[in-house]
Amino acid sequence: MKTPLVAISAVLTFGTAFGAKYAGEFMYVGAGARALGMGGAFSAISDDGTAGYWNPAGLTVTTGQTASFMHSERFGGLISYDYLAYTRKLGTDALGASFFRTDLGSIANTNDLEWYDTGADGVFGLDGQGEPGDSGNDDYDPDTNPGGTEGNDQWDPGEEIIYDEGRITWQSASDNALYLSWARPLSEDFSIGANVKMVYRDLMDYSAWGLGLDAALLWKPTSAFSVGLNLQDITGTHLFWNNGHTEVVNPTAKVGTAFAIPLRKFSSVLTVGLDGDFRFEGRKYSAQYSRGEVSLDTRAGLELLIRDTVGLRLGSSEGNMTAGIGLKIGLFGRPVSLDYAWLGHDELENTHRFSVGIGF
Repeated sequence: MKTPLVAISAVLTFGTAFGAKYAGEFMYVGAGARALGMGGAFSAISDDGTAGYWNPAGLTVTTGQTASFMHSERFGGLISYDYLAYTRKLGTDALGASFFRTDLGSIANTNDLEWYDTGADGVFGLDGQGEPGDSGNDDYDPDTNPGGTEGNDQWDPGEEIIYDEGRITWQSASDNALYLSWARPLSEDFSIGANVKMVYRDLMDYSAWGLGLDAALLWKPTSAFSVGLNLQDITGTHLFWNNGHTEVVNPTAKVGTAFAIPLRKFSSVLTVGLDGDFRFEGRKYSAQYSRGEVSLDTRAGLELLIRDTVGLRLGSSEGNMTAGIGLKIGLFGRPVSLDYAWLGHDELENTHRFSVGIGF
């Protein structure tokens, strides 16, 4: 066991060597209202059409072919998020493709607004010349900066902006990712999987392309217990911007365990999921727990599935409460699942997710 752990540690260390903090935030939203209603504690469950996102090794648990779709209005409609996935079994192997898009809507471009070039003190007058009303503190230095910040043709804090709506333009911003997934069982209780991911980001006049890789494991020794590991962006996902700038999405180790408890008297099953997202980019105050460069965000969830038809869910995602409900029905001879998830937030408006899945 020591050699694989050393290898994994080396890969994660290499991936974080040139990483940019928060560069991959748009890929952490999640997929499927069922999983999100459980707080995203799904890496060890991963048994439906969203497995390509949570743990591609879980694709071996799915049967036949599946198609899934989710739409989300985040934080009161501030951000729109859509997810589409397809999976199928090919003998013992399983393949999948999933695409998600985050749309931030229109963004105001204020770069063309004019301003009064008064310097950092916001008052007209030559720096250091004792002009009335001029505090003379605009980084003025008679030797190193005799001109101060006034009249330097740059906007400095304290200078008044001339607000002219005619100079404001509206542009788009979106994040897009395509995951191509593969999985194979190595034994009856152990599977491996991987994602090749292609990323495209659009931010006003700028755009970026990127490539990355996920590697995953799923161990399910019994029908009641499972362990999952998904190493996302394992070697760093490189994003190449059209202005020559390069970002690297740091690796994330998503580790989880799940327990399924049959409640035969009530023809129900209670599933408990616990996940931890380990990141290596020094998040400190933005993470639940951190030490040095390593941070941890936790996820926990419950699902009560009644008569294999109605699902009731409750969870916690990074300390924020989640809840959800689901319904499994037959439609034209096909199994169909309808799910809803709710996410609370202390400062922003609540988020609502709706998804549908179909097997064929």
